[in-house]
Amino acid sequence: IDSSLCEERIAILENNKLVEIYIERLEDRKIIGNIYKGKVMNVLPGIEAAFIDIGIDRNAFLHLNEVIPSETRQNAKDIDIQKLIKVGQEIIVQVEKEAISPKGAKVTTNISLPGRYLVLMPNNNTIAVSRRIEQEEERERLKKIIQNIKNNKYGFIVRTAAAGKDEEDLRPDMDFLVRLWNKIQKRSQRAKAPLLLHEDLSLTYRVIRDLFTEEIDEFIVNSEKEYEKIINYLDTLFLLELKPRVSYYDGDKPIFEAYNIEKEISKALEKKVWLKCGGYLVFDEVEALTVIDVNTGKYVGGKKMRGTILKTNLQAAEEIARQLRLRDIGGIIIIDFIDMDNKEDQGKVIDKLEKELKKDRTRSNIVQTTELGLVEMTRKRSKRDLDSLLRTACPYCSGSGRVLSPETVSNQVMHKLEDLSKHSKAEAILLGVNPKVEEELAGSKMMLIKQLERDYNKSIYIKGLLDLHIEKIKVIAVGSKKDIKKMVKVL
Repeated sequence: IDSSLCEERIAILENNKLVEIYIERLEDRKIIGNIYKGKVMNVLPGIEAAFIDIGIDRNAFLHLNEVIPSETRQNAKDIDIQKLIKVGQEIIVQVEKEAISPKGAKVTTNISLPGRYLVLMPNNNTIAVSRRIEQEEERERLKKIIQNIKNNKYGFIVRTAAAGKDEEDLRPDMDFLVRLWNKIQKRSQRAKAPLLLHEDLSLTYRVIRDLFTEEIDEFIVNSEKEYEKIINYLDTLFLLELKPRVSYYDGDKPIFEAYNIEKEISKALEKKVWLKCGGYLVFDEVEALTVIDVNTGKYVGGKKMRGTILKTNLQAAEEIARQLRLRDIGGIIIIDFIDMDNKEDQGKVIDKLEKELKKDRTRSNIVQTTELGLVEMTRKRSKRDLDSLLRTACPYCSGSGRVLSPETVSNQVMHKLEDLSKHSKAEAILLGVNPKVEEELAGSKMMLIKQLERDYNKSIYIKGLLDLHIEKIKVIAVGSKKDIKKMVKVL
């Protein structure tokens, strides 16, 4: 944990490799998990949705599927949203997806309150067990405990951390969540919308609640003050066995540098990712989807091309799963593995990808492999990805990643010079351009500039300006040759 005045950053390392990064800035607290009393502002039957004022900048989006109970969703086609909610109605909703420009936050009426071992679902009466608890015997044991102690009114999800726990561990968590929900309901009854009813924990404490299990070997924090708070929080959760795993880092180097995390974050912003075998991945993110291309690169392998391709694709599958977690890429994802004719090899690569994706807490789904050999998959998107969190669109290229070439701009300069030479009676012209364009003009275009000078009896001066955008052409002066010569010396 890198705790500072302006932000909290939490990195998760597996086998000394960065696999997840969480960032929460002081001025940008996350609202996922927050519960609001909102007011219905619009109901749009055409898209089966409503817009809810929850007291933040933009109205939140509520889809029909998030209004009806989950067990009746299969018959949702026959339900009219206008019969369920009305304009002006006050409604309790929970944020399940951050506002991602230009869309507002996505909310649901299917409230869930997470605890250490359980998740309370006040609008549902079912019992579910985390898919990460795979042993059927353990799943049934946990279900029985919850059935015996729960109020028939509410539903619960048993979390991964509950594996191996007994009633003594689970009951206090259940009681706490029920008390919390009762408190939220009472607050809702007393106040008018829009109102924040419940704010989820800050990043560090969410991570302790949701991720700090016996599987975590070490929990390292760079702030002595935060270290004390974490120890106290573990006491309140009765997680005494985890306290020895928490340590305070006071090394000479910043904590993220000491563990090589800063470098890994920088790499996660790059398009190209190298594989151990010498192959590489290329990530292309656009508005609608993310495309990942796999290439053999420097890897030529042994005598058989099939083995080379299989090894590259297997390493790619492992690294793609890691990068999806690290970059927090969501939505539609297309993977273009290197073509494989052998069905057995194709199966091995898909199996490897599925195995690695199981390590990811965020839900993903491999949809199909197309006739062209492209793997289509989806990954749940609930917040901004790493790239959009850390970077903004380049003002230089407006986010396209491309600018006009020096050759193209130099041609524009020639058009500009010809126009000025034709219509100006001045002796000399001074233009400012980017040094790259100046270099192009001094080379391939110099003969043409000399021809312009002869044709129009002008003196033409080109000055390279370091701070000028490569696409910009600046008319610095049009005047006497003497004055412009002086200006060239000063610039």
